[in-house]
Amino acid sequence: MTILAFLLILLWTGSVSFILYITDAHLHYQEIYWAIAIGFSLIITHMVNMAIYFKVRGNKPYLWQKYKRKGSSI
Repeated sequence: MTILAFLLILLWTGSVSFILYITDAHLHYQEIYWAIAIGFSLIITHMVNMAIYFKVRGNKPYLWQKYKRKGSSI
């Protein structure tokens, strides 16, 4: 499942990168409005990447059940 998540993330990030490239974002990144738009698109890309990963992979990597002690209140 991890491979599938990474492939979907690669596909999504590659698509966003291609769109940024064909809109010449790499040529206009020093202009304030372009910089803000590029920044928002990168933040949204990262958030979608996290959503893809957790939808496909689940939260199993972040479960700490095996580290709990018996009888602890945590």
